[in-house]
Amino acid sequence: MLLTSGLSFLGGLAFLPLLAVSGVLKGLLAISWTALCGFEWLALRQGYAGSGVMRITAGGHVERQSPDGSWQPARLCAGSAVLARVAWLRIAGPGERPYAELVGARSHSSEDWRRLQVIWRHIGGA
Repeated sequence: MLLTSGLSFLGGLAFLPLLAVSGVLKGLLAISWTALCGFEWLALRQGYAGSGVMRITAGGHVERQSPDGSWQPARLCAGSAVLARVAWLRIAGPGERPYAELVGARSHSSEDWRRLQVIWRHIGGA
């Protein structure tokens, strides 16, 4: 996940020289892009540090396990995508910024994975 964010950061910076704007504006855009990516990296770090295993309950609620072993409620946020063997989930705990989690094919045989796909189809991917 951090690699993906790093690549998008570098891609954004590589795009800036192609813009037909002044050098000062390019510099301001580079600083702004760096700040935005920094906030995203901070959200990722906090999200990963505060969670472990994730589960989807029968009622469609998402829970994640904290480092002390207790289960905390979480929510799926806009920008999530669920496909047949992979899901890009934007998750937020109570009072936290959303962070993204890539869930791969190795977990597609679990009940939680099937439940997530059914819920996702039911809500229309909203």
